[in-house]
Amino acid sequence: MKLHQLAVCALAAAAALPSHAVGRLVDVDVLDRATGAVLPVLTHRGEHWVAGSPGRSYAIVLRNRSGERLLAVTAVDGVNVLSGETAGWDQSGYVLAPAHRYQVTGWRKSRSEVAAFAFSSSGDAYASRTGRPDHVGV
Repeated sequence: MKLHQLAVCALAAAAALPSHAVGRLVDVDVLDRATGAVLPVLTHRGEHWVAGSPGRSYAIVLRNRSGERLLAVTAVDGVNVLSGETAGWDQSGYVLAPAHRYQVTGWRKSRSEVAAFAFSSSGDAYASRTGRPDHVGV
């Protein structure tokens, strides 16, 4: 089976998600890690938004709705969660088998270490702290 590439931009604090594949090929949910609740998604002008409380940890839940393997290139604030690079369509991501579900809990620091995602103000966002404030919220 041929591996399809799919870029799925994940959500951050009050972040926008372009609807390239969301709901069609991949379901994307943002989960409050303290309560286990799926946060409500608001849609405005083709973008999906999630509001979170500052300091609260969250996870991004990806589920492949297609019958083929997909590559989910996942980014928060325009930063690839695996590589830390400014996000792009041709980067590394999570390979999802058909109907596979995967929970992304944070920034990948190594094969065994992950820095938890947490909602924050735009000035405290990882993208801002690493000199890339232009894509905070994307």
